[in-house]
Amino acid sequence: MAATACSASDDAGAAQARKPAGAPHTTPAAAKPPAPAGTSRILGKRDFVLRGAPACDIRYVYAGHAPETLFWEEPCASVTAMMVTRPELEKLGRWSRLDSFAQKFVTALPGGQVLYVEGGFSASVYPIGTTGQAYEVSVAD
Repeated sequence: MAATACSASDDAGAAQARKPAGAPHTTPAAAKPPAPAGTSRILGKRDFVLRGAPACDIRYVYAGHAPETLFWEEPCASVTAMMVTRPELEKLGRWSRLDSFAQKFVTALPGGQVLYVEGGFSASVYPIGTTGQAYEVSVAD
């Protein structure tokens, strides 16, 4: 499944190849119905090999949206993935790293929860933007 999701778009694969180690990559998960209201959550994560190196496949869903997949270029044991709220981002010292545009998208998410992913090299949040798809906002490097 991860290999299929990773190779689903030549453009996405080319963009991923240009990212440094530890950089994440997102793709929509296989066509599945949106999650019911109020159920934003991590669906799971598993290790796999991406271009010969260990990586973590993180599956998540925002309430009312289709599930998505994120590839993080570190083993899952080194990766923290969780849904967090603004107060939790503030406690982590990450809220201030978001510009007002990103803060607006984070607070607009169902239940005010956003996917937060942290590895040994960086940390990012993944709000849903104007296109209706999650996008990466780096909050640590």
